[in-house]
Amino acid sequence: MTWYKVLKEESLKEGDIFKATAGSKELIVMRAAGKLYATSNLCTHEQYDLAEGFIDDGNIVCPNHFAIFKPQDGSVVSNPEGSGPIGPLKSYHVKVENGDILVEVE
Repeated sequence: MTWYKVLKEESLKEGDIFKATAGSKELIVMRAAGKLYATSNLCTHEQYDLAEGFIDDGNIVCPNHFAIFKPQDGSVVSNPEGSGPIGPLKSYHVKVENGDILVEVE
């Protein structure tokens, strides 16, 4: 596992979602409920880009069919409108060093 610097902590405000690349992985980094999280960037329903989504009540909401995921572990809070069950997002460890947000990926 390797830690990758993805952006400056000061540039990510509450409720922001930032699309980043860490190694060969595309992911999103977000600040929700005052904490930093990183997950895979594509909704598990129809592979929609979650960087275009939003944070609501501390959760990630896909803007396509409104699937809702927990940023803490990528688990599904609510399935997409008109769809059956979907899988969770991949979640990544996040830390801050010297004002930089780092994400650990394989």
